[in-house]
Amino acid sequence: MKKIILILFAFLFSCNNENHEYKKNLDHFKCLVKDINTYFIDSKQDNSLISDYFAEDFIFYSYPVGYKKGVETNKSDYVSNFKKMKQMDMVMIIDHSIYLPGMDQYSYQLDGSVRVYYGATISFDTINVEFSGYQTVNFRDGKILAIWEWADYGGVSNQLDKLIQ
Repeated sequence: MKKIILILFAFLFSCNNENHEYKKNLDHFKCLVKDINTYFIDSKQDNSLISDYFAEDFIFYSYPVGYKKGVETNKSDYVSNFKKMKQMDMVMIIDHSIYLPGMDQYSYQLDGSVRVYYGATISFDTINVEFSGYQTVNFRDGKILAIWEWADYGGVSNQLDKLIQ
């Protein structure tokens, strides 16, 4: 009987620990979303604050048309893309998000990662293009290590081009 209680206690403790890691990472990611939105609204804010959320060896994986294995973007280029958008007078606002815990791809156990379904709006002058995307976000030592994102980048670009002309 004692063994069963100990096993049950160990199981509950391990689940609680993984849940704590997820909540900590989720809070970190929600702060990033808030700061990205603020970055595009506040003309005086620079992108250095955004950079602090990511590990130095951060990689962003995206999957545009023609790249079924995806495209890797390093931290410097990823953060610079926000700056380029802002310099072009574009604004990106993440309007809503649905967050779910992620799991290890081999063990299928919760691992503290965060999955995100989101809706966003990119604005240029008076033109607004709404789109949705999905991300899975991995963390290491309280920083974002990698993001895998699926979104219709081509559709967003085509919509902007069509509306600008």
